[in-house]
Amino acid sequence: MRRVIDVHNHLFSREWLDYLEKRTESPRLERGELTTLFSHEAVTTHIVNPGHYDPAVRIEDLDEAGIDTQIVSMTIPGVEELPLDEGVRWARRINDFYAEVSQKYPGRFYAYATLPCQDANEAVKEIDRAYRDLGVKGISMFSNVNFKPLCSPDFYPIYAKAEEYGLPIFIHPALPFTAEIMKRHRLPAGVYGFTLDTTMAVMSLISNGILERYPKLEIIHAHLGGVVPYLARRMDASSRASSRELGIDLPMPPSEYYKRQVYPDSISGFMPALRCCLDFVGSNHICLGTDYPHRTSNWKQDVALLNEMGLSEDDINGILGGNAARIFKIE
Repeated sequence: MRRVIDVHNHLFSREWLDYLEKRTESPRLERGELTTLFSHEAVTTHIVNPGHYDPAVRIEDLDEAGIDTQIVSMTIPGVEELPLDEGVRWARRINDFYAEVSQKYPGRFYAYATLPCQDANEAVKEIDRAYRDLGVKGISMFSNVNFKPLCSPDFYPIYAKAEEYGLPIFIHPALPFTAEIMKRHRLPAGVYGFTLDTTMAVMSLISNGILERYPKLEIIHAHLGGVVPYLARRMDASSRASSRELGIDLPMPPSEYYKRQVYPDSISGFMPALRCCLDFVGSNHICLGTDYPHRTSNWKQDVALLNEMGLSEDDINGILGGNAARIFKIE
């Protein structure tokens, strides 16, 4: 029996939103015609659907879309933007909220752990608690942590702990390094900035030998793998050409690490892009993602779009849920 599992979607607690509304600096929230969230004083998220914070409404939407299960996560702004003590406290509160939702709706929701990544030691403590006491299925990290790249050795303890517990890391966009550049070009960050930022984050994990160091670590790469599938050949060629000057000495080409340990979600809505990613990583390395309930998402059509790709039943069942069930150990 097919089980449809969405690995990329976002759920806020009302308590977190109320807290952000009281703040006068980022991370913060403003209510108006649109409820707007700010990260590093940039607009990052609008709340337009009660499913953003109400699990009961969300379940109605999931039933309409043909989605059985979601692995829920935070989106920006994250708790790492807060002072450390507040970030630790809110990571715990958010993870407790996710655990409560998962218990209230068994089988419909699981969770990625939210971490106070501004301090790796505190993040590791929260991984231990969330894994042992709350049963999280993965870890959520942003593509940069207050503009510190994910290849920083500061984060190695997080990767080691994730590998130890077999918890996949979902890498979601943060406010991108290129935010000001996008602004100068009068382009929204969501067009290229977000996808480029996750691409740089994931590729830095490869190029800096982190996936070689942690060979059992698995990564969920948001938004159809950013620009990686489209530039796969150039990625390997550039690595060969620049490896000496960058001090990179990997046993395999970057694309091989990507195909071994990285799982793009299916978010695109554009069939040729989906086929490009499918040709690159194969049907056993793509998982359904919807970005529910953001305005830019296509969650009502995402399952139908995948069904229209003309794939074998085994392939489509894998993308819609089988791959996620295997990676996240969902029975």
